[in-house]
Amino acid sequence: MNKQLLSILGIAVILSSCQKNDINSDNLPSTEAKVTIGYPTSLISTPIITSSFPQEIIDGQTPIDIIPNITQKIRTATPTIHYGTINLSSVINNAGENLKIALDATDRANNYIVIEGKQYNLAQFHYHYSSEHTFKGRHSAMEVHFVNIAADNSYAVMGTMIELGDENDAMGTLIDNSPTTAGATNSPNIPFDVTSLLPENTGRYYTYIGSLTTPNYGANSALTNGGPVTWILFKNKQELSMEQLDSYETIYEEPNYRETQPL
Repeated sequence: MNKQLLSILGIAVILSSCQKNDINSDNLPSTEAKVTIGYPTSLISTPIITSSFPQEIIDGQTPIDIIPNITQKIRTATPTIHYGTINLSSVINNAGENLKIALDATDRANNYIVIEGKQYNLAQFHYHYSSEHTFKGRHSAMEVHFVNIAADNSYAVMGTMIELGDENDAMGTLIDNSPTTAGATNSPNIPFDVTSLLPENTGRYYTYIGSLTTPNYGANSALTNGGPVTWILFKNKQELSMEQLDSYETIYEEPNYRETQPL
């Protein structure tokens, strides 16, 4: 199964299949160069290859390595992003794995994206380090996922890559309000502009159909790993400082990213 990608200029079609990409430790922050890639085995139940999922679900897994020179381009007006200010009411230490911000019912209703006339409401956004997707085999320092869900329970997830660089005030607010205990939730109840976490140019991106990346491989699971999921990965990135990354890693000590999957 070939996966497909979109940008402001077009749909990028993967022309050939690849094997899983090995991590390039030279491109990672020094604190992560020796870390084994992937989720801890304790978080993974039945491997997906032995589960009773349709072949297209097994073949269509996320994340992938984005290789620009084997994509095709189109022009498109979607998605349109209708994000704004939310009440920061649920800042979650997600089982000690990552920082997650959940939206209440009102904010879910008021924050959404539209893809080809279909509305997907923002349910939550969360972080991964290092990034889950790679670009030409290279990981970014972090990746934030905006998880949008339509009325029919289909998913559209937008991803912004984050590189080391200047201090990020918006992300600093989230880190400062993160619980330090696994499973805990803080409710600072302060306004927070979700658009501050998006790159300046959201019109240039890659897109493809894949899956969720968190383990959900059990044979008895009611969900087939959340697939299919429409993925939108922005070309432009955000930055955070080394000090901010260090602060994040003080709370979330282990990387939480899945290996790139075969195209």
